[in-house]
Amino acid sequence: MDYLTLLKQDIDSWNDYRKHHPDAPCSLAKQDLSHGYFFEGNFRNVDLQGANLQRACLIGADLRGANLSGADLREAYLDDAILCQADLSHADFTSAHIARINLQQANLKGTQINIADLAIGSPQVTEQDDSEPLSNRLKTLVNGFTKRTVWVPGLAGLTLATAIGSTTVLSIGSSSKAPSIAQTHIQQIAQTHTQQFTLTSPTQLSLAMSFDDTTQVWAVASHTQLDGQALLVSGGDDGQLKIWDRQTGNLLQTVAGHNDTIRTLAISASGQWLVSGSSDGLKVWQLATGALVHSLPAQAGPIWSVAISPDERTFVSSDYDGNITAWDLSAGDPLYNLSVDGPVWSVTIAPDGQSFVSGSSDRTIRQWDLASGQLMHEFIGHQDAVRSVAISPDGKTLASGSWDKTIKLWDLASGDLQTTLSGHDDRVVTLAISSDGKNLASGSVDNTLKLWDLSSRQLTKTLDNNVNWVLAVTFDPLEKTLISSGKDMQVKVWQQTL
Repeated sequence: MDYLTLLKQDIDSWNDYRKHHPDAPCSLAKQDLSHGYFFEGNFRNVDLQGANLQRACLIGADLRGANLSGADLREAYLDDAILCQADLSHADFTSAHIARINLQQANLKGTQINIADLAIGSPQVTEQDDSEPLSNRLKTLVNGFTKRTVWVPGLAGLTLATAIGSTTVLSIGSSSKAPSIAQTHIQQIAQTHTQQFTLTSPTQLSLAMSFDDTTQVWAVASHTQLDGQALLVSGGDDGQLKIWDRQTGNLLQTVAGHNDTIRTLAISASGQWLVSGSSDGLKVWQLATGALVHSLPAQAGPIWSVAISPDERTFVSSDYDGNITAWDLSAGDPLYNLSVDGPVWSVTIAPDGQSFVSGSSDRTIRQWDLASGQLMHEFIGHQDAVRSVAISPDGKTLASGSWDKTIKLWDLASGDLQTTLSGHDDRVVTLAISSDGKNLASGSVDNTLKLWDLSSRQLTKTLDNNVNWVLAVTFDPLEKTLISSGKDMQVKVWQQTL
């Protein structure tokens, strides 16, 4: 079996093979897997000794018992990865993006990680074994690592069990028991502050309808047609576009267009165009008929975001490899390409159609001239990757959601930070602003959907306390309707009540 070829086909094919051959020995030792997209990949007990995994996406990957000794994991994405009993000896995690990983019983001898930066991400530290002072155990951990590299933001939920003479588990996560550890190398760990809000908005959104899907739903888009028909489009793990009648809940059409997860959708203002993005590229559709107009292959990594200009002449896409591309919507031709360092998770076009904004893993928000691609402004303030950006209908306010668990509101013209909204307990991954500019909706890995009043900058309600991640939110541009979806395989419609 040529495992390298199988893996490079797509991660779903690899996972399917591993599912049916769980005991087959797999060796990818010393292979070049850099920039690979291995989201939720099954690498249990796989030999990855000396492999090049620079900037690889291993979010949610199962690496239990894997041999990663000497592997190059610089700038790799390892959020939610399982590394129990893995051999990480002499592996290089320089600038790796890590959150909520499990390293119980992992071999960390000579691993190039600097635990001194555990402060970033505002975790809390709790004792698991009161027989030894926490400060002593932390010093043992620090001294056991090579203090050279920087462990970047997002370490809440880390579990460590070292292989340097101690079997004590150190958990970093939410707990009521959080002793002071100022005398240790992690003395900068911040306390978690929860801002209290009061309900001030006279209007509320409540659940009106939910559609059961058969897959995780990563993207949703909505449009009310001129004849009054309300269409809702969803895209998920199976690569299929599903078009629903939002008022009746009937599934109108299923379109098999992509061979991998659809992670982004956008509908043009007139409702004529639908754009979808996945790891196999971009597709442009006629929304009314479901007819495919353009199929545009991916330049590199998976497409994570698309946005269509108000005049419907241009659309912008961004991908995991840091590419931002402006396209001629009707012709399907690229107009220009921009590149930044790290994945660009989100793009949105300003209501006046003159500029667009991007949010990326380097924690930076950038405003670009839509016509030329020239950089106009940078907004810097988040402590971790910027996962979602949204602009108010009047074009004055920019909202950004981050893996640092916060939402920031900016003055788009001046670049000034107006306020920081704190209320989520985990990464914020999706934002949407209502068409009247009054409400902001946010979805998070903490399984909640929250609604914020933009004028008072207060949290008005937690709409949904879900059983899994909320991955997408969108407001219908004409009606006071909010749509959400996520890993629970449901699409939910929220409507306003007085």
